[in-house]
Amino acid sequence: MPQSSQTTEREIERLTIERDELAAAAKRVSVQLQHFLNDATDPGTEALAAQYELSRILSLLSIDTSAVDEAQYLSRFSAIPSEIHGFLANRLPEDVHLNYQRAIGNRAVEEAAKDLRMEANAASSEGVQPHLTAGWLKAADHIDPIKGGGHFPSVLIQFGGAA
Repeated sequence: MPQSSQTTEREIERLTIERDELAAAAKRVSVQLQHFLNDATDPGTEALAAQYELSRILSLLSIDTSAVDEAQYLSRFSAIPSEIHGFLANRLPEDVHLNYQRAIGNRAVEEAAKDLRMEANAASSEGVQPHLTAGWLKAADHIDPIKGGGHFPSVLIQFGGAA
């Protein structure tokens, strides 16, 4: 498939998801506004007009709420790794998911290797035997993806019963 076609399909998919998320948010607002209208003794013309307009717009949209509904429980305050993994595993091909995990894993290993180098240099300045600190530096270079170390993780990490 040509690159421009893939880009167009991805853009359409992105816009569809954004539309569905916006429509789902509007639906939640509409429900809350309806609760307000039902509970208020005098909801006011603006509130009634807003509810009418939201209802009208929502009736015009045909939306796929499955992606939005499944994502709603992924609260930034309570999502756990297995929930996030399950969400991604159901939407991404395994190789794309692995590359995503590697982007995070490689960055963590780069940071650990940098920290090991800093410790080696600090130990060297404190008089620790040079062959020990040289080993630390060699180990840091061995694992650091920037210096040719492996990709981490090497296989897709599975959390819980997902994927």
